[in-house]
Amino acid sequence: MPEASRRVAVIGAGVAGLCTLRNLLYTDKTYILTCFERGPDVGGLWFYGENTHTEEKGLPAFRSVYRDLVTSIPKQLMEFPDFPHKDGSSYLHRQQVCDYLQRYADNFGLRKYIKMNTCVQAVIPNNNERCTTWTVEYYDVRKKQKIRSDVFDYVIVCTGHHENSYTPKLEGIDDFQGDVLHILDYRVPEPFAGKTVAILGAAFSGVDVAFRSSSTAKKVFLCHDKKPLQTKLPPNVIEKPGIKRMTKTGILFNDATQEEDVDALIFCTGYRAEYPFLSTDILQIERQRITPLYKHFVHIKFPTLFFVGIPKLLCYFPQSYAIARAIVAIMNGKVKLPSEAEMLEDEEQEFAQRKKEGFGPNKAHFMGDGDRQWRFNKEIAEIGGFDPLPATFQRLWDYVTVQRDFIFGSFRKHNFRIMDFDKFMEV
Repeated sequence: MPEASRRVAVIGAGVAGLCTLRNLLYTDKTYILTCFERGPDVGGLWFYGENTHTEEKGLPAFRSVYRDLVTSIPKQLMEFPDFPHKDGSSYLHRQQVCDYLQRYADNFGLRKYIKMNTCVQAVIPNNNERCTTWTVEYYDVRKKQKIRSDVFDYVIVCTGHHENSYTPKLEGIDDFQGDVLHILDYRVPEPFAGKTVAILGAAFSGVDVAFRSSSTAKKVFLCHDKKPLQTKLPPNVIEKPGIKRMTKTGILFNDATQEEDVDALIFCTGYRAEYPFLSTDILQIERQRITPLYKHFVHIKFPTLFFVGIPKLLCYFPQSYAIARAIVAIMNGKVKLPSEAEMLEDEEQEFAQRKKEGFGPNKAHFMGDGDRQWRFNKEIAEIGGFDPLPATFQRLWDYVTVQRDFIFGSFRKHNFRIMDFDKFMEV
């Protein structure tokens, strides 16, 4: 008697969700797939919208890319292994990335499995057994219809981590009379024309917004407590220490220099992980550490619940594809997971090692230092029984990271070509 097809829910149709659907479709087992996408089209965070807090008809907006965004890494590190980018420059405008994802969905026939404009409200285990099925409750965000529900054998959460802003508590922020926003709400530099702007945070987004807002702003203070940046900044961008407190009209910095008047404050301070459709009995989040997860993607107590997209600061497209591929191998029965106790021990040992290296819970899923993401990729490949990403990915990543640090204003003018497993060339 043939094995019954299993029902799979995929939540999100961005980078993670699309490559997960692709891997579920092109395997030797048949799955009945339903993907829930809250937006009107595929693309996730790359699907641009001018509105920040609400869309048309009062619907919430969850777009985090800004109008002029160009990628921080070349397209050679931002593609799925089964679908190359079009010819052209290595660094892509956000619309080109969205176009790539939509062409990917069309090329592999993914759209027919996706319920657009559909919000998942709850994902509930149907029993306390390890191989539980799941009830998924959802509704149409346009019509606000009565909640519907379906039962699935597996749930794969692909909602990413660029939806909920993180803003540190600043003394005096409630008294500040200027504009305050998070980069999640930043779209264009024109509103800052002739103004003095403070940006808190000097990772890629903070530096990029400093460059872009400097084109219209009178002056930009780039505030952070890291070592001085090595790149040349625009003449009207001034590095400052972190913010000690806000006043009605300005800022006092951590170095106790004189107060500076500012018209606007932009937080470039990262994002908070949230999964409102999962109860705290299922998933715990403590200062951005998400538990209990084996290798950042398998729920340890309920290994019919998976996550694609939790690790941060890595080659998101090919790494997500690899995680999705490993998930399908597990679902297909080709991989036997360790016991619950062994997976819990592995999770604790990995976090203990991070703490030894100076990383707290807020960096429990951080992959951006040294060779960490490549070691992680090898672990995923070993689990899934496939080859890890080629060595040239690591070499190109390291090369462009240095370019970004030293020539931020011009690094995107450089173009690359991957030659073979361990070689790339600049063209």
